Amino acid sequence: MSGLQIHHKREFHLLRWLLLVAAVALMGAYVFYGIRWFKTGELSPLPLPVAAADGSVDETKVTRRQISDYTVSKAEPRYLIMDDFLVKSRIQKADLDNRKMFTMPKNLDDVVWYEKSVAPGSKGFGATVIAGRNIGASRDGTFSRLKKIDKRDILKIELGNGQVYKYEVRDIQEKSLEWVNQTGMTQMMSSMDTTKEGLSLITDSGKWIPSQKEFDSRVIVRAVRIDS
Repeated sequence: MSGLQIHHKREFHLLRWLLLVAAVALMGAYVFYGIRWFKTGELSPLPLPVAAADGSVDETKVTRRQISDYTVSKAEPRYLIMDDFLVKSRIQKADLDNRKMFTMPKNLDDVVWYEKSVAPGSKGFGATVIAGRNIGASRDGTFSRLKKIDKRDILKIELGNGQVYKYEVRDIQEKSLEWVNQTGMTQMMSSMDTTKEGLSLITDSGKWIPSQKEFDSRVIVRAVRIDS
């Protein structure tokens, strides 16, 4: 009987050690994938409670009343209109952020005009640059539609005085954030047609990288004014 008791005790210890090793291995896997997600944005095959977007963004739905009541100076852009997607978004002014990147709107439904770019309707032949958000933690943003835009689609900008300018889409591309920072900003500030005013729309895309608090790529739409 005593031999059988020792045998059962050894089995019990072996099982306990196997469970301990398995638990440590699982914890190690969670740590490994958690660190990789934090640094690269690559999602884990394990069920980690991770975010795939900027959780600080205001996802409160902008109402029709808030849109209709919105005002800006007469010569500044007030609304971006994409009729094909039933979009009419408020345009707010913005500058570059402290990382020298285009500032993004605080709300998912709004877009921002980079005020150092060309103002719509100006005599210059540069491009108006407008940035918006693609996705939030719980729903899509206004610029989630950019991947569905086709060449020759029409975009509109309405100024504070009610004047509306039309732009025809000429190019849609997705580029890395590195490319945008090195080359893209200069390109977006210029028109694709040197004889006409341009419009450049930009939104975040790709993987959310928590360590950088950024997505790793951008969708860029470039259009040319057709009503001048």
